[in-house]
Amino acid sequence: MSAPRAEAGNPYHALLLAHARAPLHQHSLTRCDAAADGRNALCGDNIHIELNVCDGRISAYAFRAEACVLTVAAASMLGGRVRGLDQRALLALAARFDQLLAGNAATEACAGLGELAAFAELAAFPSRHKCARLPFATLLAALHGSACATTEEA
Repeated sequence: MSAPRAEAGNPYHALLLAHARAPLHQHSLTRCDAAADGRNALCGDNIHIELNVCDGRISAYAFRAEACVLTVAAASMLGGRVRGLDQRALLALAARFDQLLAGNAATEACAGLGELAAFAELAAFPSRHKCARLPFATLLAALHGSACATTEEA
């Protein structure tokens, strides 16, 4: 399945803009088992992700962000993909997303991304990859028990 495309040269697919304007899962959990804060200093993005984990699988996900369109959209879409996933499945999802950003949207490696496939056009804008990856890095930090995540080394 090929990824939805934005206009040539425009990384802001309509689906990304829709999620940025009205993000899903943007709230706080009443109680959470794990949480982390993420920061992308280059863009000024700040995100806080909260999770509940039951039997090693994510049962609830929420985020709050003061961030660019790409970070908010990725966090919103990620929330729709992670429920029921364990750490191994999350790492596989993150690897598929990285393949998409590397320009391999047509490969089977990108199957199963769902709405996250709308980031395919971002492959042509490497300086923005850190924005899209920040929610993944923050989610994985929360699962590993780290309080903070950054994409500065990514």
